[in-house]
Amino acid sequence: MPVRKLRGPSVEGEVRALGSEPLSVPTDVTSPEAVTALVDAAVSRFGRIDVLVNNAGIGKVGWVESAAFEDNVRQTMRASLFGMINVTQRVLPVLRRQGSGAIVNMSSVMGRKAFARFGSYAVVMHGVSAFSDSLRQEVADGGIRVSVVYPALTATDLLREAKEAEMPPPFRHMTPLSADDVARAVVAAVRQGKRRVVLPRRANMLLLGEALSPRIGDLIATALTKRRIARLLGMSSGKTYHETIAGYPG
Repeated sequence: MPVRKLRGPSVEGEVRALGSEPLSVPTDVTSPEAVTALVDAAVSRFGRIDVLVNNAGIGKVGWVESAAFEDNVRQTMRASLFGMINVTQRVLPVLRRQGSGAIVNMSSVMGRKAFARFGSYAVVMHGVSAFSDSLRQEVADGGIRVSVVYPALTATDLLREAKEAEMPPPFRHMTPLSADDVARAVVAAVRQGKRRVVLPRRANMLLLGEALSPRIGDLIATALTKRRIARLLGMSSGKTYHETIAGYPG
């Protein structure tokens, strides 16, 4: 899994414990040269690439009116979208030669419905959705499958630096998904050839409301800002994002 920052020893240890042999290549996905070196190393070591999971990225919170908004969009797009494009373009010739393979692109619920104060991230995640939909149709005749995973708030470092008061309002009372839950969804998407996976399933209610009418989507997003509604909808167990990741290594 190419990432901008990788805790190599920890991941390698887990892979070895499962009986497999890892290859760790710390990579800046925004660098074409670094991406080429990564893919070449993987092919040299294993002879092929069966699954590509594009999961590298960053996220910034802030108002559209803020002076930093444009730069936030630019930084996020460079890592989360153009990084994904860089890696995918380098891996595709390998998958084409094999006549098989799977690509999993990590988007977000923000890639279907944007929330206030997270517009810069939502812009890019919508781009990931469009890129993935186009790619899936282009490579279908080559035996290559493309899946997009749309998780809701997840217990990763993505928003660790954001203060609780700065969080997108619907996230403030939301209990994040575990990284393990998302990983299992990725494995299921590959094994079952799923084109789209939304996590948790109840988040489909928000996306359906948005598809029917932006007004309905906005009403659901507003309802999620209230703790009791978030609990009622099963999006909160009482533990917030910052409370969940407090014990994680920084």
